[in-house]
Amino acid sequence: MKQTAKMNAIRSGIVVVGALAFGYLTLQLGFKPFLEKAQETLEKSDPPSPPSQ
Repeated sequence: MKQTAKMNAIRSGIVVVGALAFGYLTLQLGFKPFLEKAQETLEKSDPPSPPSQ
């Protein structure tokens, strides 16, 4: 009985980690064009920093 509960907990943990990874990748792929556009905009508007001595 104790072994079954432990296996179920491990299985549940693996499912949760898999779901989080899948969600993260989905967001990264879904918002990639918007994130790249925002990054380009920030790079263009950011003035170059003066060289340090």
